[in-house]
Amino acid sequence: MNTNETMKPYVIGLDLGGTNSVFGIVDSRGEIKATTAIKTQGYPNVEDYVDASVEALNIIIDQVGGIDTIKAMGIGAPNGNYYTGTIEFAPNLSWGRSGIVPLADMFSKR
Repeated sequence: MNTNETMKPYVIGLDLGGTNSVFGIVDSRGEIKATTAIKTQGYPNVEDYVDASVEALNIIIDQVGGIDTIKAMGIGAPNGNYYTGTIEFAPNLSWGRSGIVPLADMFSKR
């Protein structure tokens, strides 16, 4: 394991629901350090949703010392595929109903 990775004390969790998306930053004991939320359905396409998510996340990432303190991000989402990092034909997401959305990759690139 990379020594720099072990020194990063926090992880991000995203609970992506059909109505709201809730983000949290926690430490290794599961103690919540920061949270925020956005409306999931307020975006016409997934790119706008991810942009808004990253904008909201940057605020709480700054609250815990910046991106260098973040080790990883986990996403819980409807019809999420753990193996591919995609959301597949999610019926309760307007931008996810019609196909496969590479959500993990989209967040990684931002």
